[in-house]
Amino acid sequence: MSTYLPNPTVSPLVADFGSYSTKIGYAGDDRPGAMYTSGTAAIRSSSLQNNNASSSSRSCSSRLQTIPRRDFVTRTVLGKEDDGDYEIVNPVDDVTGWVFSPPSRCIPPSSMNSNEDSDGSSSNINSNDDSKIIDNCADAWESFELINHYLRHSLHHGLGINDDMISSHPLILLDKSHTPPPIRQRSLEVLFEQNSLPAVFMLRDAIAACYAVGRTTATVVDCGHNSTTVTPVYEGFVEKRGVRRNNACGSRHVDYRILENMDGLVVKAGRKRKDRIKRINSKKFNSNNNESSSTTNNGGATQSTTESPVKKRDAAGHFIKRSSMIPEYPIPDYLMPLYQVKRAPVYNTRSDPFHAWARLALARELREGGIGAAVGAMGYVMSTGADNGGDGAGGAAVLGQQQTMNNNNPAFMTGNKIPFTIPDGTTVDITANARCDVAELYFGNDAYNTSYRERVLEESKVKLQQYVKDVEEYCNNWGPTEDDKKALTSIDTSSSAGDAYSNTSYRGEKSSRHGGGVRRPKSVTYSPGTISAKLFSACLPYLRTTPTGKSPSATDHLLSTAGTSSTASTSMSTLDDERCFSYLTSAPLAQMVCDAAFRCDRDQQGALLGNVVVCGGGACLPGIGGASAAVGATDDDAFPDRLREEIEAIVHQHTLGWRVKVTSPNVSERSICSWLGGSILGSLGTFQDMWISKKDYEEYGSAIVNRKCP
Repeated sequence: MSTYLPNPTVSPLVADFGSYSTKIGYAGDDRPGAMYTSGTAAIRSSSLQNNNASSSSRSCSSRLQTIPRRDFVTRTVLGKEDDGDYEIVNPVDDVTGWVFSPPSRCIPPSSMNSNEDSDGSSSNINSNDDSKIIDNCADAWESFELINHYLRHSLHHGLGINDDMISSHPLILLDKSHTPPPIRQRSLEVLFEQNSLPAVFMLRDAIAACYAVGRTTATVVDCGHNSTTVTPVYEGFVEKRGVRRNNACGSRHVDYRILENMDGLVVKAGRKRKDRIKRINSKKFNSNNNESSSTTNNGGATQSTTESPVKKRDAAGHFIKRSSMIPEYPIPDYLMPLYQVKRAPVYNTRSDPFHAWARLALARELREGGIGAAVGAMGYVMSTGADNGGDGAGGAAVLGQQQTMNNNNPAFMTGNKIPFTIPDGTTVDITANARCDVAELYFGNDAYNTSYRERVLEESKVKLQQYVKDVEEYCNNWGPTEDDKKALTSIDTSSSAGDAYSNTSYRGEKSSRHGGGVRRPKSVTYSPGTISAKLFSACLPYLRTTPTGKSPSATDHLLSTAGTSSTASTSMSTLDDERCFSYLTSAPLAQMVCDAAFRCDRDQQGALLGNVVVCGGGACLPGIGGASAAVGATDDDAFPDRLREEIEAIVHQHTLGWRVKVTSPNVSERSICSWLGGSILGSLGTFQDMWISKKDYEEYGSAIVNRKCP
């Protein structure tokens, strides 16, 4: 195995593709040089209409007809109040957290004749430089195609690295702690084959977060956009049996709650809000009519032939007020984003994904400013607890408990309401209880938050079950072509038995060992349909929520059609607890931390609970009014302090001697904590022996990532 020696004058690159933001920069820097939102607008290919095409004529056509665009929040993509066929795409799946494209978003390749004109040029892609980028980035999965776009856009426009310079910059890619090996292998292939990188290292984000705070052993709590993941890291290695994931405890769901509160305040404003908006619209209408009238009067000869745009009397001769001539349109009773306010008085909305994104962007602004959400002190009880505490005396008891606990906190006794002006000009007052109720999604054990988290958990399991069905159907319908079957049967798979994906890599088998020697790799190229089907088959065991033993799966069918031995088929269909998607939970954060630590060995539990690292943009919530339960604590430390107190309340019930310490970077670095850890690791001189070089990849194949990047 060769050792890659990078150029000391060239800094490695660090890339982190998150569920909300993409961060790419140089190793050794304290901030990423390029930072963009992971959600972009693009038009998906219409190849689903050509699914009946013969499999032998498949080609590597692009999954996206246009390059991704990010300027869609405050204005339409196409202009003139039209978004066309654009959709919001994201390389990270919101259910699994992987760089994963479900079969519903992974369009099977069709014939080139269906996408090309008679002259050979594409009819769906413009003939400019951007279309060339699309062709170069075309991939079997939409997610990897988006990663190629983001990586090249960040290098070209954010860091100023052209195509000739990319081949001299090694890359550290951060991935989730529960990402399965097939997806990691495919990511390595995409980076080497389509981007010409000299060396790559794939780093777990939880390990990188530990490095950012100077730890090698810790329980990492990553509060992301779509979910919160708790990962135990011991001596620099992830303990996968202790990984816990809660899809309800994400900043996206916090934004949903903020929108619910703001919609309630808008409805509460009632008639006064609508009357004020009508007066504003009336003034605009009258000013526009006055301008049009003055333009008509100055027209000279056209004055006699041009009719006045405003009639001052009706058919009966009665005088008509100008304000009553304004067209009557209903005013929405919810928080309108800025683009919708500008469309007064019609207030028509954009398509559903863009309208929802604009509303969530406004809620995110409230959350990041500390106006929409705040962390309450230990013992806080939700204001809506009485609604879910039962009927009669039960609900009254919960309400009395809420009033007693909250009124004892000085923040609720002296805290004032925070005024906020929404885009339509209405000023609403946000109370302290409303702000703290939102953050209780992370910590609350009441009936309301518990039922909400359980509902999201059930929805996630239903989506995973649908993924399994779609994957099995995809693999049955879009298996290997006849040429691929011949190539597969001619390759000796004894060296890669048990590895379901390495049998069909990007360029075929890289090498195999015979008698201590290395055989030259075969020059074999597979169709995107084969790559996608094999990748789905390898990911299928990791999508199941429960192990199924040695039952037949799509992997068995695919391998049997390829002509491989039954022994390899039986071994690949064996599923155990570590391979299935069994780490979903609906518990609050403190319980997740304890569960993650207690799933590890007993001699590791003390060290894991003694070092808890909190990171992620969702953990940047401030305290209530600057006050905190701990004396001398700052407002920015409210989230880690509340988590520490909740963990201590659980641990000290049975073990009083254990010490719980929660560490977290400051708010400015909390959302990029994992990227900072990768930046620190890439700048160390002792790290240079850990690179996966292009020579190693060509010699051992993509499976080497499971050996050098555990």
